[in-house]
Amino acid sequence: MASKGFIELLRLADLAKTRSTGLQSGKGYDWRGVVFEVGDQRLVAPMGEVSEVLNMPEYTSMPMVEPWLLGLANIRGRLLPLTDLPQFLHLPNRHQKKQRKVLIIDNSTVFSGLVVDKVIGIEQFTRNQYRAETLDSDSPFAPYNHGKFVKDQQDWFVFMPSLLAKDPRYIDAAM
Repeated sequence: MASKGFIELLRLADLAKTRSTGLQSGKGYDWRGVVFEVGDQRLVAPMGEVSEVLNMPEYTSMPMVEPWLLGLANIRGRLLPLTDLPQFLHLPNRHQKKQRKVLIIDNSTVFSGLVVDKVIGIEQFTRNQYRAETLDSDSPFAPYNHGKFVKDQQDWFVFMPSLLAKDPRYIDAAM
């Protein structure tokens, strides 16, 4: 409940922001995503691919796994593997540990936690703001990118956890 509560708090903060600007929430928006940072890159993941956002839980390390697999956390009776996303992508952690959050990916094939440097909130976009332009191929995020949104003269690159879940390097964390 507490983790779902964090998503709900983000939604309520977004609702308050839209009301204060005179916009009606849900009208005119086609896509919503969770905005987060990894290294110096700000990304947005589809709401449908992120089931929860958690504070960094306590976890138990595991032997004989890649260093980016931090360990397992017990989340309401389920064992959640925690992936340090910056370390997986060979990026430095730029934020304090207390700012780090976990994006929970829970679908039919994967139950996993992506540890990110910072979660900023929820952002809404229209179809007209979407561009099929991707990140440069040398970006560590490129294999998991699915276009971008352009809003307020800023690029919001889409990070798809479902593409990460198909990466053999991510799936096989054993050494």
